[in-house]
Amino acid sequence: MEIRAFAKINLTLDIVGRREDGFHLLDSVMQSVSLFDTVSVSLNESGAVRLACSAPGVPTDEKNTAFRAARFFLDAAGLPFGADIRIEKRIPSEAGLGGGSADAAAVLRALNALAEEKGEAPLALGELLYLAMRVGADVPFCVLNGTQRCGGIGERMVPLAPLPACGIVILKPEAGVSTPEAYRAADAAPDDGKRYTPAFVRALERRSLADAARALGNRFEDALGIPECKAAREALLAAGALGAAMTGSGSAVFGIFPTQSEAEAACEALSSQWPRAFAVRPVGTSDR
Repeated sequence: MEIRAFAKINLTLDIVGRREDGFHLLDSVMQSVSLFDTVSVSLNESGAVRLACSAPGVPTDEKNTAFRAARFFLDAAGLPFGADIRIEKRIPSEAGLGGGSADAAAVLRALNALAEEKGEAPLALGELLYLAMRVGADVPFCVLNGTQRCGGIGERMVPLAPLPACGIVILKPEAGVSTPEAYRAADAAPDDGKRYTPAFVRALERRSLADAARALGNRFEDALGIPECKAAREALLAAGALGAAMTGSGSAVFGIFPTQSEAEAACEALSSQWPRAFAVRPVGTSDR
C-alpha cells in the first residue's frame, strides 16, 4: 500500500504553559499541505520491521518514528506479521514541517488498512490516535490532516473551518533548527502575554483569508530571531504574500497567497535565491 504523507505547517503557535514533567503546552492551528513523502508499506511473514529511506542519513531503526509506529501497531493489533516500509523523502528535515510525524502517521493508516485486507479487525480511530500520541506529539494531527486547533503537547485536537482556498509558498533556508534549541530559546525569551491563535481562529470563523494571513504568528520565530528566516519572510511578503511566518520550531517559512497561480508564480520567482522553494495548497481531512 502506498500513502502520501502530507507535511504540516503551524499557522499559529503559542506556548501557553509547561507540564510538571517538563513538556511545554501549546495552542496552535495546524494545517496539512500538499508537499508529501511517499510511504510504501507491505506485510511480511518474518515478524520483523524493515525500513528503507531514500534520504541519506535518516535512521532506519527505532530512532525513526515510522519504524516505531509500525512496531507499536503490530504489537497493539496482535498481528502475526512484520512490515516492510519504504519512504521516498520530499519533505525537508529540521524544517518544522513534520516530515517524520507524517511518515509515522502514514504507516499507521497503511497498516490498519492492510490488516483489514487480511481479515483482521482494524483499530478504531481512537486507538489509532492513541498509538500516534505514543510515537510523537504531531503524529495524531498527521493521522487526521486538515485544519485543527491543537492543544496540550499537540495531542488535543479540535477541527476548525478549513483554511479558505489559497496558495502557499514554503521556503526552506539552509540553516536548520533543533527542537530542543527552539524550546530553550523560547524559555529564555520574556513572555509578553501576546497570543496569536485566538485572533487567527476568529478570522477563520469569518472566512476571511486576508485577516487570517495577518494573524499568522509563531512564538519560536519571535524567540529565535533567525536572520535567514526573517529574510525568507520578507521575500515572501515582497512577492505578494498576504502574510508569512515560520512553521513549528523552524526553519521553514511559509507565505499565504490569494490564489494557487499567484503562489506558483512567486515560487518560480523566488527559487533562484531559495533553491528549496515549494508551491503547495491546503489539504483537507478527506485527502489521502
